Amino acid sequence: MTRTTLRMITVALVLGCSLEPGQTVAGQAGAPPSSFAPVPKFAVETSPIGLGGDVRPQQYLGVVGPRSAWLGTETGEAELWVHPFKLVSGFRLDFRIPDYTDPVRGADVARRIDVRPELTTITYSHATFTVRQHILAPLDQPGLLVLLDVDSIHPLEIIASFRNVFQYAWPGAFGGQYASWNAERKAFVLSESLRKRNGYLGSPWATTASNHPAHALPDAPSVFRIPVDAERAKREFIPIAVVAGTMERDELFATYQGLIANAATLYRERVEHATRLRDATVSIDSPDDRLDLSFEWAKVNLDEQRVCNPDLGCGPVAGWAASGQSLRPGFGWFFGGDAAINSLAMTSAGMHGLVAEGLRFFAKYQRADGKITHEISQSAGQLPWFSDFPYTYYHADTTPYWIAAAWQHWRATGDDALVAELWPALQKAWTWCLENDTDGDGIIENTTGGLGAIEVGEIGESIHQDVYLAAVWILAIDAMREMSAARGDAARAAEAEGLAVRARRTLNEKYWIESAQHHAFGILRSGKTNDALSVWPATAAAFGEFDAVRGNRTMAALASHRVTADWGARMLADDHPLYEPLHYNMGAVWPFVTGFVALGHYRYERPWAGYPLVDALSQLTFDFARGRHAELLSGAFYRPLDTAVPHQFFATSMLATPILRGIVGWEANAPERAARLAPQLPPSWGAFNVKRLGVGDARLDVTFSRAQQTLVATLRATNGPITLDYVPQVPVGATEVSSFTTPGSRKSARNVTALVVGDAPVVVTTTWRGGYAIEPPTTDLAIGQRSGGLRVLDVVAEGRAVRVDVEGVAGTTADLGVHGAEPAAVSGAGQVTWRGNRGTVRVAFPASASGSTRRVSLTIQPR
Repeated sequence: MTRTTLRMITVALVLGCSLEPGQTVAGQAGAPPSSFAPVPKFAVETSPIGLGGDVRPQQYLGVVGPRSAWLGTETGEAELWVHPFKLVSGFRLDFRIPDYTDPVRGADVARRIDVRPELTTITYSHATFTVRQHILAPLDQPGLLVLLDVDSIHPLEIIASFRNVFQYAWPGAFGGQYASWNAERKAFVLSESLRKRNGYLGSPWATTASNHPAHALPDAPSVFRIPVDAERAKREFIPIAVVAGTMERDELFATYQGLIANAATLYRERVEHATRLRDATVSIDSPDDRLDLSFEWAKVNLDEQRVCNPDLGCGPVAGWAASGQSLRPGFGWFFGGDAAINSLAMTSAGMHGLVAEGLRFFAKYQRADGKITHEISQSAGQLPWFSDFPYTYYHADTTPYWIAAAWQHWRATGDDALVAELWPALQKAWTWCLENDTDGDGIIENTTGGLGAIEVGEIGESIHQDVYLAAVWILAIDAMREMSAARGDAARAAEAEGLAVRARRTLNEKYWIESAQHHAFGILRSGKTNDALSVWPATAAAFGEFDAVRGNRTMAALASHRVTADWGARMLADDHPLYEPLHYNMGAVWPFVTGFVALGHYRYERPWAGYPLVDALSQLTFDFARGRHAELLSGAFYRPLDTAVPHQFFATSMLATPILRGIVGWEANAPERAARLAPQLPPSWGAFNVKRLGVGDARLDVTFSRAQQTLVATLRATNGPITLDYVPQVPVGATEVSSFTTPGSRKSARNVTALVVGDAPVVVTTTWRGGYAIEPPTTDLAIGQRSGGLRVLDVVAEGRAVRVDVEGVAGTTADLGVHGAEPAAVSGAGQVTWRGNRGTVRVAFPASASGSTRRVSLTIQPR
């Protein structure tokens, strides 16, 4: 026995435990050499949708896959998750060079970030070295892989440090954790007393590491060091890998080795997955490249919802954020309501497999009485989550939303087999909903069913039913009526038909406030209404559930500065006594409900109010976490709240939803191999293309072109035919509207019904005379700005004239775009300029001592 070995045993005995197999005191010589395959350098491709720029300290950076998540900041610090475990926090790289006594902090020299769907790169730049840190979350491996591309002119040592956590996601827990360096495997072993839960974090290039007690997690950071062989680094990446799971250590270590050995393959799989996502789903090509790029990133984010938990299965989570000192990674667990909201975008975009998987996932955890889960923690498989915790089923909206999501998927795909598979669960969900309408008015109730629109805040006091829950339920009624009829269940279809009439009557009459000219937030237990002007009626408008006149009036109220900021819709009008711009439910701006407002405007043919919101949501893709949408923003300034989840999926989906269902106006009906196309394009768009709109397995490509008083749509279907109802929008006040279709020389009024589209192109030319299309300016948002843009509240034809009601900040002026023939006069306006078929109308908003907003009515009188 050597003296070194004796000293090692002595240390272990003093600690009261034995060393792990292969474990040595860190830094000691004599450990057997590790056998790892090198990782030859390969080219990291430029992504066609990549986002890059200077590193911004404290800005969120997430790299996520189905089984793992890197959650950190652009300067390189991160916490590492392999579901359902949080392994470490504060992971970082530092660098030691001969010139300095202290290491160069990675955060100080992180200079550039390049975010791609498949892989993200942080570039550390120093006068003596450049290190590119490629971060990859594999598609189907329980781990993360970092590949370091190193170029140095002087000797360089890379120092990786982190703090061990090794714990289940909230609220699960286990004890007895410890971490130790395994010199043979050149990795830290994270484990616990039973050795059932294990993890590895290390690098084949590491030579020394910190020494820790073998019976507990250390208080100090764990560190391993990588002396860079400069010649070898010219040929190879330096890998750092992390894996975890509930499995034997040797099996897990084989996974760790495979992660490193198959680095190029894992990267290629991610590239191919990103390519399929771009090329097999809907894409748009508009005059606004920024909008097109943000739409592609919306698809990337929606694809990133998918998490595969070894205990629970695969399903959609709600969003990601670093957990900090806690064990809750943003909303990185499974939310039924969020998944249903996101399905509105995903079914339209062609992401059907993920929607179907999510529907099955939540059906699996349906409560015996039919209620669908609100949320499921990543650690739910390790504790009595479904029986003992209050959060699992405490929302009422998730159950009708799940019914509606199943319907939307069926209408997009015609997947009768999935409906048949889910039918027992759908029937149970329907029964649960019916049982929670205790007063017989056709609307299910918060009182008995649970939460709906809001979770916190005085606005929810004494609520019997809220308008959001009512809207979702009416959508579910329509869903059940149509699916029941298709399955031959005439009795249930008739039941739903009668219920739909009663529920819509309640929504349109009991919720309407005649004096305020908008719909109420909710009905109180006393029978009175909560008359607050809130964002929530927009959900009913987005689903087309209000009658036309009252729906327009409510949307006009929501278009005002009271609710709509330049960057989105506030939860509550800013003149309400309860308004607080930082409050989660009573003043903050949520991108998710902003999307409902935008879609509501399009549903009631108000594109002049809808598009500025879509544009604002598009800008959010680039202004904060690159490619991501924050959960909520301040109601007073353009920036996310400090408490906001920066990578929130229903915030992203509500960019894609109003683009596809509003601007494009797409509604598929795959069971009938039919669809409705009702485009409402911004009037300045001379051309717009959309590809791969889906009706079952058929795909429709559409090219629009616009000239003066003419809109041309060229349509072609693959795997068709598709029977299409085409409803083009024309300017307000337009007359002599007609559409001419070739081939076939078919002439009709504006709308073209039962248009059969197949492989051969079909061209529809729509023409009109007169009228004016209104285009308010969009706001080029600046971080930290206050709201002050122009709002268009209404545009109404009055004989041959067109009235435009606008609102702006008192004492300011704004320019309004108008498309149409030069008018004889514009009353209420300042300077009017015209060139060809497009004019600019300057609007002056009178000053006010209170500094509030003012309204002006313009009347455009044609010649």
